[in-house]
Amino acid sequence: MSDSIDPPSTRAAPDRRVQKTRAALLLSFNDLMRSQGLDAISAADIAAHANVGRSTFYEHFDGKDDILAHSVAEVLTPLADCCVEPVFAEELGALIEHFWQNRQMARPLMSGRRYLHLCKQLGDMIAERLGPDGVFPRALVAQQLAHGQLALIQAWLTGRHAATAEVVARKLHASSYATARILLSE
Repeated sequence: MSDSIDPPSTRAAPDRRVQKTRAALLLSFNDLMRSQGLDAISAADIAAHANVGRSTFYEHFDGKDDILAHSVAEVLTPLADCCVEPVFAEELGALIEHFWQNRQMARPLMSGRRYLHLCKQLGDMIAERLGPDGVFPRALVAQQLAHGQLALIQAWLTGRHAATAEVVARKLHASSYATARILLSE
């Protein structure tokens, strides 16, 4: 066995200081995004708010889009899960309500290249849950589901289409689950 690679059972857990710094940066990012908006903040602002140096920020993240992707990964989980779960989960309802309550912050994420990044990230998360390819590639199914989910949320967040968060969440779940089953069937 090579001296440079530890067997899995002897690998050290991630350094708590590294985890603490990363958590502080994510918290800082979320605080600043809520108070100033995504476009108004920089990596330097995030680092300063977290009380670390800018170089420390770059040890953990490649830039503002990278920290955004890490920040929203947990948020996107209920959307990805609803494509494979036959039973409606309350977490999805809470997420959709959260989007509505924070729609001023969510709207900038739902356009341009950030929207495309969100679609890709959500699509990758969905693809992980779909299982092996069938007649139709799961990556295509996942991208259709991701774009469909985010398009529905985007249109709803404009406020031009009246529906409660509960109804949106339940319809989003039903359509995502059904679409996944149809497209993955032989």
